[in-house]
Amino acid sequence: MEITISAKSAPSLGDVRALGPGDTVRLHTDYRQRPDWIRYLAAAAHAMARGARVVQGADHG
Repeated sequence: MEITISAKSAPSLGDVRALGPGDTVRLHTDYRQRPDWIRYLAAAAHAMARGARVVQGADHG
């Protein structure tokens, strides 16, 4: 599964935390404009610890 977190849209935090091997979290360059961005960053770190790939900004290719 691949999900994107941006200023305007994001899946639930639980969905992000549940990701693991073979999944990708894409942090759009504007995701820090979200009022809850730090919670999404923590959820992405949790997913990465479970084996998901996390890419940010220019790494989107």
